[in-house]
Amino acid sequence: MSKLEVKQAMIAKQVFNTSGEEVLDHVKAVLESRSASWCKSLPAKVRKEVEVSLAQADRKETVSHADAMKQIRAWRKR
Repeated sequence: MSKLEVKQAMIAKQVFNTSGEEVLDHVKAVLESRSASWCKSLPAKVRKEVEVSLAQADRKETVSHADAMKQIRAWRKR
């Protein structure tokens, strides 16, 4: 087990054994702020493209994995 995995396991154990809701709310807030902050470092153009893609997904304008693979195979044959 790597040092990172040991640290993750120790933290997960502490979180699991914590009964304080306030503590859990703080841990959640920290994790959510860290996961959201990476997006802010992306170029504005990329952020806009992600927003457009999410809106398309919300409108069910998606392609299945199988269909996407068919398209890729067709493009490779060109």
